[in-house]
Amino acid sequence: MLKKILLPLDGSVEAESPLPYIKDFTHRFNSKLHILGVAIGSKRRKVNQLLTDYIQETAANLNREGLPTKAHIRYGHAGEQILSFAKENAVDSIVMATHGRSGISRWWIGSLAENIIAESTIPVLLTRSKQLKETEVNKSKTFQHMLVPLDGSNISESALHFTESIALKLGASISLLHIVHSFNSLGFDIPGYDLKIMNRKMNDAGKRYLKNISERLHKKGIESTSKVMAGNAASAIIEYTKEKKVDLIIMSTHGRSGIARWILGSVAEKVLRESTLPLWLVRSPEMLVEKNSI
Repeated sequence: MLKKILLPLDGSVEAESPLPYIKDFTHRFNSKLHILGVAIGSKRRKVNQLLTDYIQETAANLNREGLPTKAHIRYGHAGEQILSFAKENAVDSIVMATHGRSGISRWWIGSLAENIIAESTIPVLLTRSKQLKETEVNKSKTFQHMLVPLDGSNISESALHFTESIALKLGASISLLHIVHSFNSLGFDIPGYDLKIMNRKMNDAGKRYLKNISERLHKKGIESTSKVMAGNAASAIIEYTKEKKVDLIIMSTHGRSGIARWILGSVAEKVLRESTLPLWLVRSPEMLVEKNSI
């Protein structure tokens, strides 16, 4: 778990924003960090020489800090090179900022992140890029309270299996969140059905579902809490993170079945767009088989 981590860098401070997180948890997992710069055009171009110097210097600094790091330079399309490097080197997770508009390569990391999320078969940790103050750069940042939204499907629970491994290593707690659709929001009655009873049954089913998972986590020594909320999935997730001291969201990138019948692809997209918290996206093995069979 997380033996090899890939951090793409473009020379901007924004792209470096995941480093405080990486520095904190890599020693716990005994991880090796690979930093990758992607250049365009000839190696003799001044901008590419600067990028190479920057990547090598960054790796050297991290090695001096005790974080095993290797520098890499590739040429071509940024998204394609990041994905191919991750596959060829059996990387366990890609970590990157969601936005970085400046730097040597002048990537638009927002759109680049979207490309990585859509194509990556390994977990992708996305952090909100920002200009970090010197005190923040040196401050240890860890994940102690993780939120896992679940829709009742095996696909969404693939994120839970990943989270368990992270929580056990970091000694973190897990909050389980299940969102049910409120029939009262339809604005009309369904002949032959009592909407209040239907809502109560959905809520009760969600509580039983989360209780079973909480008991399983407890047996493994993981502290957990659970909550069932009604409404829009993405909005409920964001609302929950604002109410509780959550510092990381881990969720599947797709879930087409289950009690709530979410389409987690669009849910994850909205959460990424509106939340300021780090988001770790995990692709379900079932979705990989489905995609490859098309």
